[in-house]
Amino acid sequence: MKRTICALSALAASTAPGLALATNGTMPHGYGIQAQGMGGVSVALPTDSLAAANNPAGMAFIGSRADLGLVWLKADRGSDIPGQGYLSANGKTDYFIPEFGYNRELGKGFHAGVSVVGNGVGTKYDRPIGPPGNSPAGSELMQVLALPTLAYRVNDGHALGISLIAAYQRLKVQGVEHVGLANPGFDHSTGYGFGLGWTGRVASNVTLGASYFSKVRMGKLDKYKTLLAGQGEFDIPERMSLGVAIQATSNLTVGADVVRGNWHEVRSLGNSITSPGPLGASNGPGFGWRNQNIYRLGADYRYSDSLSLRAGYSTGDRIIPREETALNYLAPVTPRRHLSLGATWALSPRTELSVVYARALDERVAGIGPSAGVDPRHGQHWLGVAWGWTL
Repeated sequence: MKRTICALSALAASTAPGLALATNGTMPHGYGIQAQGMGGVSVALPTDSLAAANNPAGMAFIGSRADLGLVWLKADRGSDIPGQGYLSANGKTDYFIPEFGYNRELGKGFHAGVSVVGNGVGTKYDRPIGPPGNSPAGSELMQVLALPTLAYRVNDGHALGISLIAAYQRLKVQGVEHVGLANPGFDHSTGYGFGLGWTGRVASNVTLGASYFSKVRMGKLDKYKTLLAGQGEFDIPERMSLGVAIQATSNLTVGADVVRGNWHEVRSLGNSITSPGPLGASNGPGFGWRNQNIYRLGADYRYSDSLSLRAGYSTGDRIIPREETALNYLAPVTPRRHLSLGATWALSPRTELSVVYARALDERVAGIGPSAGVDPRHGQHWLGVAWGWTL
């Protein structure tokens, strides 16, 4: 297990710096290729060893297995800027995002494993924004979260789980020389948090799930202490989820999740652009993001013993208020609606191949008040594949 995790960690570290997810804040519409095929539905419907990123208790129901996945993401984003018209941020559009997980039954109801997932946001303009002395604008945030997890199956229908969260992030912002920051390049930090989860069958065909993930308190990004509120603060926000899965027929399972992301509680993300303090101060300007409720609906249809088909939809509250778009040309997290299709083929009694296609529907937020004329927009195509095998 240790050798496998080390090898896959090296793969993630070499591939992940290009992350540009940015649909539900800095998070994707779901963790795990199979969950993504159902619009992200996962809290009461664990399917693979990425389950700990959605609900740590789910690891008690997937058996001993491992999963390795890769997503190809094609992003299309940009922003209207006063005096400059519409500027494309598509200097880079193609990104490759790995994910992997491992889970092992220990006996007596205990299961141990790890899920590794990524978050991110990014833009790359081909020209300056603002004063002529600025360099071409852009940003790149990459976050990798590893969740070592212990789950306990109380009985056939109920389980509890706990995860530690170890996180690494790196950030680069350029093209903001007019505020005294002359392209310092990448800075990085680490942080820690925890996750808790429960899954329980409350009727013969109904399972409920609940999970809580604490704020991951990241070390401050010192190179950006004069830009990010809180002297370089960039924590990963608290997240809470509730889910239900219903076995509608012998072949059809439908599920729904409600997820709450508390973006506004991270000062660099939640402070208003009109905050009175100077840039970098605890009460300084930020991106103005609001807390978000996300609603997911998905279905898994077992077409045959070797083929399962999936579909899903998710929608969320708007993160960027119209009066807070001024800084969000750097992080246009405007998409709120996702449509997805997925499938899993059993290649042998011990191996399976899963695929997903998802569309983050394009959305523009038109700035008003102090942000008038800054209209960020973003849309995505998402294609992923994962290989899973039992141990």
